[in-house]
Amino acid sequence: MAVPTTVPAGQVVVLVEHWSPPAPPAELPVRRALRPATRVVLAALLVLATLIGAGSIVPLWTMTTPGWWFSLLFTVVAVVLIGVLWLGFAGAVAQSADRVRARARWAEAAGSIEQLDGTVASRVVSTIEDGTVDSFELRVDTGAGPLRAAWERRTARSPLLLQTQVPGVGARARVWRIRGEHADGPVVIEVRDPSVEAREPAGS
Repeated sequence: MAVPTTVPAGQVVVLVEHWSPPAPPAELPVRRALRPATRVVLAALLVLATLIGAGSIVPLWTMTTPGWWFSLLFTVVAVVLIGVLWLGFAGAVAQSADRVRARARWAEAAGSIEQLDGTVASRVVSTIEDGTVDSFELRVDTGAGPLRAAWERRTARSPLLLQTQVPGVGARARVWRIRGEHADGPVVIEVRDPSVEAREPAGS
């Protein structure tokens, strides 16, 4: 089952097939901000859903029903559903703003990004109905202390990721972070796809 990641928006995992020469990412590899047009459309749909929900509640209290408990029950259901939709929208807007700030911070600190070697200490994998990976979080131990980051499927059209492609405990990690940044600052953790590594001849 898919669950929201608890890692700050700017702390991301990048899954690679092969180790490239070490160089920090020029841009923080996170999704871009919600477009203004997208926000307007989503807000308009939510307003419409709210009006429809309110319109369905009025008859519950003005028409004959099995009892007040019936009206109350369906009123609560409608209010909760509408509230969940608005909370989801607010959360998406907040995450979008966090990604914008993280990308800007990474760009500003281009000359202060350092590399650390690490090892995967733990992982949490979230899957969807067909068993493919929706997101996973890694905790990586480095000489400077543990760091966390997450990989998330960008869109429904993104390539499917199998659980065998998620690095396990003990896997090597290459960490990029801003020197002296606080714990919630942007971090990029590069890890290798273990399924590719397993297919390679020994010693390659």
